[in-house]
Amino acid sequence: MNKQNKLNTITLKDKVVAHHISDGSELIPAEIQANTRKKISTYLNKSLENGYTVDDEGIINNYATEPNIYLAYYPSPEQQKRYIFLGVASLFLVVTTLLTANAVS
Repeated sequence: MNKQNKLNTITLKDKVVAHHISDGSELIPAEIQANTRKKISTYLNKSLENGYTVDDEGIINNYATEPNIYLAYYPSPEQQKRYIFLGVASLFLVVTTLLTANAVS
């Protein structure tokens, strides 16, 4: 500042530039600046799928989508028989594997 309490300024082709110390508030992060220059039209026109959101600065965030909730039905008698057969078959496979390992060692 000079003695008349006015900022020292320089005029550059119709621009007035004040000489002051920057506090950083006028700076734009490079990521935001690049995204807005290159893809501003794609952000505005892009239809977002489930789980994607765009914040105020134009950055795309990906969140997990929640599945639809539904009630489980009790298994039919045919399914119950199939579950019993699969359980017995898997138990036989595990017991056979353990007995084979015991016999080899």
